[in-house]
Amino acid sequence: MNLLASTTANQIILGFEILALIVSVFMIIIGLIQNKSSQTGLSALNGGNDELFSNSKERGMDKTTSIWMFSLGITLFIITIAIGIISNTV
Repeated sequence: MNLLASTTANQIILGFEILALIVSVFMIIIGLIQNKSSQTGLSALNGGNDELFSNSKERGMDKTTSIWMFSLGITLFIITIAIGIISNTV
């Protein structure tokens, strides 16, 4: 009986890992689609702070990709926590 539970748990973990892989691929694709002006935080580290203190709001495609990236990041975080909990309890 314990072997059957272990096999089922491993299949669930594998499913979550595949889901995490798919989410991370989508995050990479959306990151490549995003406009460079929406990534001003990284340019501040590089010294290129042209628009760091400007009052520009994200609109249109920039806002949509930003929302998608944020929600996929939260989804990936939750999936990773679930994988950790399931693998530690089995």
